[in-house]
Amino acid sequence: MDWVLVPYSQQNLTWTQHGFNEKIGEIQKVAKDAFARLKGRWSCLQKRTEVKLQDLPVVLGACCVLHNICEMKGEKMDPELKVDIIDDEMVPEVGLRSVNSLKARDAIAHNLLHHGLAGTSFL
Repeated sequence: MDWVLVPYSQQNLTWTQHGFNEKIGEIQKVAKDAFARLKGRWSCLQKRTEVKLQDLPVVLGACCVLHNICEMKGEKMDPELKVDIIDDEMVPEVGLRSVNSLKARDAIAHNLLHHGLAGTSFL
């Protein structure tokens, strides 16, 4: 899954790497909040499903499409329905990635920092 952006995990990060990790953290928060609203809006996503495995992608797709329509229309959601997403902080056993994906991450990190888009709380 070389297309998935992952934070730098080694010790003694550069400013560029810190900035990249902060930006990835911001993006992850947006994604987690979106999934929490999605699961809150569609309770069928909060439990084991009775749907046949082959039909599951269609059900998930329908929930996502309807959720996005609700979001675009600004439909308010009862805050009590929002589901907390628990991050299990799993670390892959093998952290190896392709050379191309590592170079791409470095280029993105460099561009974020040098275009003033990286986080700055580490400065």
